[in-house]
Amino acid sequence: MRRLLGLLLGVLLMAGFFLDTPSTAHAQYAGHWIDVNLSTQTATAYDGSTPVYTALVTTGRPGYSTPTGSFSIVERVLNETMTSWVFGIPPDAPGGYYVPDVLYTQYFDWDGDALHDNYWSPDSAFGHYGTSHGCVGMRLGDAEFFWNFATIGTPVEIHY
Repeated sequence: MRRLLGLLLGVLLMAGFFLDTPSTAHAQYAGHWIDVNLSTQTATAYDGSTPVYTALVTTGRPGYSTPTGSFSIVERVLNETMTSWVFGIPPDAPGGYYVPDVLYTQYFDWDGDALHDNYWSPDSAFGHYGTSHGCVGMRLGDAEFFWNFATIGTPVEIHY
C-alpha cells in the first residue's frame, strides 16, 4: 500500500499537481538524485528530470532543522543504533536519544544527517510535521526504496 502511495504521488508530481517541482538548477543531474522538499515534507527520487518515486517524510522538528542545500550520500549503514552519545548528550538527558535497529540509513553529510527508516514516529507525522534532530525520516518501505535507488555519491537536494 505504501509503495502504491509513493507511485501515486510520483504520478501526481509528474502531472503538475504540486508546485514544488525542482528548479532548472536541479535538472543538471543526468542520473539518480533525490529531492527533499521541507515545505511539503516529501522526498522524490529522480532519474534525470523524471520523478520515479515520492515518499512522505518527516524532517527536523523545531529547534533541530534539517540542513538545506546540495549534498550527496557519503555513507550508508544497513542497520544501526542511533544515540545522542555521539554528540556528547546522554540518552536520558533533554534532547537525548537511543534508538536501536534503524534501517537503511544513508548519511548525506558528516554531521549525522541522513535519510533513514523512522519506525518510532506516528504514521500521522509523515508528510505533515517534523519529528527528527535534522534527519529525513521515512516509513520502512520508503526507506528501503531509497536504499535500493541511491548509492554513495547520489546527489541530494534539500530545500523549502
